[in-house]
Amino acid sequence: AASPDDRGAPALDVRATSARLPASPSDLMLRVINQIVDGYLDLRRELTKQLDHWQTELIDPRSRFTNWGALMEARQSLHHLDEICEDQRAAMQDWIDSLETLPVPKGETEQRERELIMIRSRDVLEHIERVVHHVHRLEQNAETAVQMHFSVQGHRANDIMRVLTVLTAVFLPLNLIAGIFGMNFEFIPLVHKADGFWIAMTSMLVIAVLLVLIFWRKRYLARTR
Repeated sequence: AASPDDRGAPALDVRATSARLPASPSDLMLRVINQIVDGYLDLRRELTKQLDHWQTELIDPRSRFTNWGALMEARQSLHHLDEICEDQRAAMQDWIDSLETLPVPKGETEQRERELIMIRSRDVLEHIERVVHHVHRLEQNAETAVQMHFSVQGHRANDIMRVLTVLTAVFLPLNLIAGIFGMNFEFIPLVHKADGFWIAMTSMLVIAVLLVLIFWRKRYLARTR
């Protein structure tokens, strides 16, 4: 019989005790795996912050990205983490399949314990799949950022080449006029006139301005945003 002191004390919560301590070796194994996967999530957060910073630098056309070695190491870490999670997911799926093939326990306590193990196993498997999903998303984001970086650099190079081509086209007729008046002939129009130099310079300036206006109207000199 219980003593009067024991009758007044609160009853021990069995569920709270079982929540703190593993009920079986299988429960202990699942808790260890769950703790390891939590460590993967912490690594995923650090990689997410670093990749977000690198994406900002890659997309910015005014910055020169030089951390290619660190970016490749981060991608290798993601691949390694993906391989580990895939192996763990396959192992957990085999574990769940083996539990489902076992005969049904006769005792109610054993049956309840097995159901709890199955629920915890599915939770751990879902946890691993969530980490794999995050890893794949980070890999896609990194690949997209690299592609956008090279696309921005390509557009920038196209803008520079277009401007240089337009300037070359503007100076071509000017070089032609200068070459004609630089020929070694005695009788060339405007050569022996006092205002011949200013007429040639004015005509060259007018031609250059007209070409610049034409190219500007056709948006050959406009920068793409």
